Amino acid sequence: MSDKNNGKDIDTIVVIGLVFVFGLPVTLLIPNFSVWDVIPKLRVSRCHIITQELTWPQINAAIVMLLSLFFCLYLEIQKRKLDDMVEKVLTVSQATDTTLEVERERQTGAMRACLDLLDASTEHYEHLVLLRDELRKRDTVKHQQPPAIEPSASSF
Repeated sequence: MSDKNNGKDIDTIVVIGLVFVFGLPVTLLIPNFSVWDVIPKLRVSRCHIITQELTWPQINAAIVMLLSLFFCLYLEIQKRKLDDMVEKVLTVSQATDTTLEVERERQTGAMRACLDLLDASTEHYEHLVLLRDELRKRDTVKHQQPPAIEPSASSF
């Protein structure tokens, strides 16, 4: 990789990163060897009075702890996102259940109204059939001629 600003053929940050990433696992293959023993120790001074020397294993432990903390924070953020999604799904599900319950009640009311109309129409039909039968009886009575009385021969 070339750095266009400095005219160098390689990028030092990438090389250091590659050595760091690939060098640490290689040290596990060689017993009693650590990269931390080769690299010099850092001196961290917080105040003029207090100075503390950190060794590489301490820095490594601090980095691992920090990465673990960031990973736990990442997991917590993902958990909260999932909890929000689950809460939204439950809210939609409850709204759907409520809507379905209202629709069922409406359909039940419509079915009751249809049954009432069907009962009323059945009663009207029965009344119409009875009226038709009664009208037929009256018509047959009107159409029937009274028996003709013929004078008998003896009465003459």
